[in-house]
Amino acid sequence: ASGSSPGGLNRGGSVQLATNLFYQLGWDLTWWTLLLAAAELMALVTIPSVLIQRRGQPLAALAWVLGLMAVPFAGVLVWWGIGRSRLERKRRKRASARWAIVRGFASLRPQVPELTHQQEEKLLPIRKLPLQESWGVFPAVHGNRVQILVDGAQTYEALDALARGARHHLHFLFYTWEPDEVGKRFRDLLAERAREGIEVRVLCDAVGSSASRRGFFSPLEEAGGRVTFFMPPRFLGRGLTVNFRNHRKLAVADGGKSYVGGLNIGKAYTGAWRDVGFLLEGPVSAQLQEVFADDWFFCTGENLADSLYLGGASPVPGKAGEAYCRIIAGGPDNPYNATHDACFIAISHARERVWLTTPYLIPSQAIETALRTAVYRGVDVRLLVPHRSDVPLAQLAGRSFYPNLLTAGIRIYEYLPAVLHSKVWLFDDDLSVIGSANLDSRSFRLNFEISCFTHSGPINGALAAQFESNLAQSREVSLLELSRASKWQQLKEAAMNLFSPLL
Repeated sequence: ASGSSPGGLNRGGSVQLATNLFYQLGWDLTWWTLLLAAAELMALVTIPSVLIQRRGQPLAALAWVLGLMAVPFAGVLVWWGIGRSRLERKRRKRASARWAIVRGFASLRPQVPELTHQQEEKLLPIRKLPLQESWGVFPAVHGNRVQILVDGAQTYEALDALARGARHHLHFLFYTWEPDEVGKRFRDLLAERAREGIEVRVLCDAVGSSASRRGFFSPLEEAGGRVTFFMPPRFLGRGLTVNFRNHRKLAVADGGKSYVGGLNIGKAYTGAWRDVGFLLEGPVSAQLQEVFADDWFFCTGENLADSLYLGGASPVPGKAGEAYCRIIAGGPDNPYNATHDACFIAISHARERVWLTTPYLIPSQAIETALRTAVYRGVDVRLLVPHRSDVPLAQLAGRSFYPNLLTAGIRIYEYLPAVLHSKVWLFDDDLSVIGSANLDSRSFRLNFEISCFTHSGPINGALAAQFESNLAQSREVSLLELSRASKWQQLKEAAMNLFSPLL
């Protein structure tokens, strides 16, 4: 009797209808077909997220939708794992946290002479910003001493001296901190300083420093230092976070001296590895301190908006402090990326040369257009990239951009002697940029980055001399060479171009 009830008939009819549909499609009703149907359903449910996240990017949205339908199970995993380009819930949390302490930062900033309009123009003509982007674009400040650090040995020696010279606190933020002899060297040095009464805080990215997460920093913590990891990836619950990484590399001692650059902590970076950074002294160090304090507050809830941390950056007097500097901090917690926009402005305002060194070349359409139109204005545009990359897939994707760039008159060189990891941007004869940002999608959309924009003729000249020295050890790429590449090579580059937004 129960089987003949309306509900029973409906249920039985639905099952029979589904079964008939499977047979009409030529499918056997097996666990495999059920799993495939479930994957297709998840793909359909995921499409609205794609449309919202890729709003204003129709080609990217279409590519994701086609990918979801073609390989639904893998497509769903990839989208929710690394496909999204905004930290929506995290962005709101971070914004509310930031504005709760940003007023304290502003009141504690070092009192330095205001720059004239002409002086500020030297460090990007930025006059009006959306509220969301205004925090990461710091004002231009004068009275900074800047020293160029080349490669691992020189950088680690400077970081060692920075740590040993601290009198109150040390703050280290690095994307990768390897548990090798170099990583142990700095861990133990910071532990020694902590035992001597220095406040030590270390912030590492949870993915970039995953090898150091299990007990590696215990000696430092036992000595009184504090260590935390930025956004450990979560694969369950709301909002996977594996894709949004803190790629910054900086260190601050007592709020007045600091380091910023592209080098991580590890033995691999002392060998055949080319990298560049700045050792800084003066008011710009307070800006790096604010970036660290913001990231630290987000991870730990500890508020460092105190004169003990933000009051120690005085202008360096005389010619030694002649550099104008400003920090640009960008990340996926803002709807606009300050790093990308600052790079675009700098390229667009260059009049003589744009010489860019980057380990990964995956420019946005806007950056590609800015480079191309700079050539049209008569600007000397050159790109220096590695011949041997530590991320081969990113290199294949980067080479897919070569034909358009070369056709526009942009000159491209591949550095031969070592892995090129420097992020050095030179504009005309006075503006230089060094930091953690690459010319790629991850730096411009997905990662938290830090860049130091510096107006100084001597610094620009020294970096330009390095650039020319590197060119002498590089090979220039030509269109003729690209046309002679095998079809297999061209296919690999074209295929990786599809994945360039994720690399």
